[in-house]
Amino acid sequence: MKKILLFLVLIGFSANLIGQENSKYQVFVTPNGITFNNQEKYLVIENDRSKSDQIKLIQKNLNSKHLSKHLKFDVTDDAITLTDYKPGFTKSDKTAGSAYLLDLTYKISIDVKDNMFRINAPLINISANQKYESDAVIFNKGVQFPVTMEIKGKRDVWNSKEKKMFIYDEKGKLIEKSTKEKLEKDLSDLIKIIADSTSKSTW
Repeated sequence: MKKILLFLVLIGFSANLIGQENSKYQVFVTPNGITFNNQEKYLVIENDRSKSDQIKLIQKNLNSKHLSKHLKFDVTDDAITLTDYKPGFTKSDKTAGSAYLLDLTYKISIDVKDNMFRINAPLINISANQKYESDAVIFNKGVQFPVTMEIKGKRDVWNSKEKKMFIYDEKGKLIEKSTKEKLEKDLSDLIKIIADSTSKSTW
């Protein structure tokens, strides 16, 4: 009985450690923008790799684990910037009697030094007016103006030129809960792939 209890305690302890480790990479969409679990707009990862090795490993890990045909890299001697596009990423919660399907484009810049790199908070664009062909164009057929969603602003800006929605209203009240949750999950998963790139197990 004691052995079983000890085993259960060890499992619980291990699960807690894994949870704490994963929470480091958590991304939050707040009224003040996108931040990490440390409440900063960047996350520093330390390792024992050279700059060039880190950049190669980050690219390798993303290409093998983040399967997206739109993923692109811009690489310099001390930085790597990735951009990606997700067509039909989210559907707005019904506002003003309509729901809109929206695409996501994001950019993440990573500054690299020997033995460490810094992941900067993602820059996002949520819109149904992308230059790519996507489900959003078909879903929103007949819409003659750009439809966008930003993080915070006056609720439901809508005129003859554009419809602008927000995840939070001007007072910080959450409006687009489903989009917030999707962004946090997808971006957190991506950040974990990047952060894990230089561990010895991926060499």
